[in-house]
Order: sequence, then C-alpha cells, then structure tokens
Amino acid sequence: MPTAIAIGNMFGGNASGGIGGGTPIPPTPSGGFKMTVNTALTGTSANDEFKLTLYSGDTYSFDIDWGDGTTDTITAWNQAELLHTYSVAGIYLLEITGTCGNIKYSGSGDILKITDISNWGGSNLNIGGGGAAFAFRGYAGTITATDSPTISGDLVGYFYQSTFSSGCSNWNTANAASFQFFLLSNSNWNDDISSWNVGSATTFSNAFGSAPVSTANYDALLIAWSAQTVNVGVSLTMGSTQYTLGGAAEAGRATLVTNGWSITDGGGI
Repeated sequence: MPTAIAIGNMFGGNASGGIGGGTPIPPTPSGGFKMTVNTALTGTSANDEFKLTLYSGDTYSFDIDWGDGTTDTITAWNQAELLHTYSVAGIYLLEITGTCGNIKYSGSGDILKITDISNWGGSNLNIGGGGAAFAFRGYAGTITATDSPTISGDLVGYFYQSTFSSGCSNWNTANAASFQFFLLSNSNWNDDISSWNVGSATTFSNAFGSAPVSTANYDALLIAWSAQTVNVGVSLTMGSTQYTLGGAAEAGRATLVTNGWSITDGGGI
C-alpha cells in the first residue's frame, strides 16, 4: 500500500517565492508540499534548471508552482515540464498541490539541489509503495516543516544515506507498520520521536542505523513507546545509542523486551 502524505490547497500566487541568487522568502506553514531548491548546486540538470523526478508506477494530477511566477499542471510521471528552466540560476521555493503520487530520488538526479522541506501539506502525495517509491536517498538538506504528513503506509527507506539531523518529531505514524531502513546510513540524525504512535509497527530493523541518537532522546522513546499498546516481536535497531540505567528508561526497555521486542543498542549507562 502506498503511503499518503496530505497536501492542502494552493495559497494564491507565488510570484515572489524565488529570489535568483538570493535568500528564499520564509515559507508560510500552510498550503501544499513545499521545498526549497538551489538550482546552482550539483545535479544532473543545468545550473539554471531543476528536475522533479517521479515514480513511474503511479498516477499524477497536480499543479507545481516553481517559485518564479510560473506553474505547470502535471499528469504523467515523465512529462517534459518536470524539467524547469529558470531565467536566473538561484534559490526558489516550490509548492506542489494535488495528486502527486510518488517522488523518487535514488541518490541521483537533482536531489542535492533540494535544500529544505518546509511543509508537508495536505493529501495525495504518496511517499511509500513498492520499491520505496518515495525516496529522498542522499538528501543533504534540512527539514524545517513542523506539520505532520498524513501517513497511511510503510516508511521503508525514505531517507537512506541522508544527512539531515531532525525534522520528523511531529509525524503521525499510527498507520505505518514497517520502518525498515528509514534512516539507514545517516550519521547526523538525532530527533525526539517519543511522540510517535507505534501501535501498528512491526519492524524498526536498521531504521536508524548509525544515527547518533542522544541518551535523552532514546530514554524518552523507551518510556513513551513502552506505555503504548504495541505489537509483539518487533525488531528495534539503535546502533550504539545508550539508555539510562536505574530508572524509567530501563524499565521501559524491559517492558518492550518482555513484549517480545528484539532491541539492539549500546547498552545502559
């Protein structure tokens, strides 16, 4: 089942959304899926271009505001208009509204031109499905969005080999089962995800890999997740992350283990 991220209604025009060679206008935390791109950064397109890469196995019917006063309506994964040429190379705020299906960057294309995800938006941006159809593999930007995607499926391999440090704490994960490889090979991530609803989770195997999660954030996770009604036999891989002995975190970990969870971490301190 694909994972759906909700995208809201487009907010008026955005003719001033991009500033060639300058600083992007701070995005308003409403509307559609928004991301900032710097066309001059490394990518497969020219330094005055940006290409949105879509998954071939989905349907599309969305509008994209390119941040320079122009828009396109996209109805096919390989539509020519997905490659956009700007009059001036620089930084632009893009907004997608409608049924976008799956965006897919597998560590190539123009993934390094995306510098920030500032809004997840309303419905119909599917970020899941077979073969990690939504993928920001190799993402080196930030996530400043404070809203939550509407997630209706698994979160497998979304940000494999990414380098961002936070931006997932407010996600509503109640409907996600598999988190396998979610942030594998991210050596910077340290987010407090204790508020995640993991009642449907079946595996966190290699979800966080070598991420340097702090003891404080891991403690909060163990305490909060152990208080939820969770599935039996879940695998949780936390790398070398350690928890605090002699308190609620150790007790929470023990509760999860008693419930059949297989937890790999750096032990207690």
